[in-house]
Amino acid sequence: MKTPELFQEIGKGSLLPLYYFWGPEKWLIDDAVKKIETLALSPASRDFNRAVFDAEEAEVDSILSSLQAFPVRSPWRLVIIRKADEIWKKAPSPFIEYFQNPNPRTCAVFIGVRADLRAKFFQSLEKKGAVVPFYPPFERDLVRWVHLQAEQMGHPISDEAVALLVERVGPNLREILGELQKLSLGKDRGRRIHEADVSALTTDFRWESPFEFSLAVGRLKRGEALRLLHRNLQQGEPPILLFSLLVRQLRLIQRAKEMRNRGMTNKEVEGKLRIAPRHAEDFWTQVKTFASPFPEGLWPATWKTDRRMKLSRGDKGLLLEEYVLRLLGNRTENRPSPRTSFRRERGGG
Repeated sequence: MKTPELFQEIGKGSLLPLYYFWGPEKWLIDDAVKKIETLALSPASRDFNRAVFDAEEAEVDSILSSLQAFPVRSPWRLVIIRKADEIWKKAPSPFIEYFQNPNPRTCAVFIGVRADLRAKFFQSLEKKGAVVPFYPPFERDLVRWVHLQAEQMGHPISDEAVALLVERVGPNLREILGELQKLSLGKDRGRRIHEADVSALTTDFRWESPFEFSLAVGRLKRGEALRLLHRNLQQGEPPILLFSLLVRQLRLIQRAKEMRNRGMTNKEVEGKLRIAPRHAEDFWTQVKTFASPFPEGLWPATWKTDRRMKLSRGDKGLLLEEYVLRLLGNRTENRPSPRTSFRRERGGG
């Protein structure tokens, strides 16, 4: 069962006796559990009919006994078993037996990190219940979700504000919700959230991969490369690491150009350089975009920067930024000209 289907079924008032929730999106899992609890239990009977277990600590017999108990003054009993990977990996047999004839008045929600649908535990559970993966939503769904959450808080949000919020926070729903709550504080109900509000009041949480920095340079995206450089430095990435990844990317681009000039096909080059198929299209765009032949003075300037970074006691991040600026030069995003900058250095040195 997919996540939207689960929420649709809960919205219709339909519950199954068995669920296994897994995946990285913890906020959605918690939200699903809350919705099941609201549907299954009344506030008056909640304390009598709700049990929560940690599978790493609880005895198997205690969990099974709770699953087999009947509700008190309620149509349902809710049993939540967290860290359920411990069960299906180490002691699935008693639960597989329970799945054959589950208590029709108990809704059991197992919560784990992973699931192996080939395992008998899951195959048995799915006959009477559902295994539901929870992943961060795709961009289109995420935008809709942000709009919906903002409207539920009483503050419609502009498309530009949503785009900036997602860029700063990433796809983590819990953090997005926290930032939306911050943005709504002190606002009159109905007042719109604008891009300027997001820019002024939110924090840039998103973790940026060091590899994305080197790829941005390979694409000759000056503004994006500098943004990613600064972000990685803020995250505490060592400048030497960022520089080495950048040099590696430049070498790959140069080697690809040389191999193509020798008559090798793209597939042959990808095999030699170990370019993953999913990255091949972007890599060849970089090869095509970068100056050919390679910028004059590039490698002497690179070795000079390498030596300065290793010997300097100053800010190595500034040395790396200086190198990137000279590599990409004074250029627009659509018209690269890194060769000129290094030629000047060579002529002046």
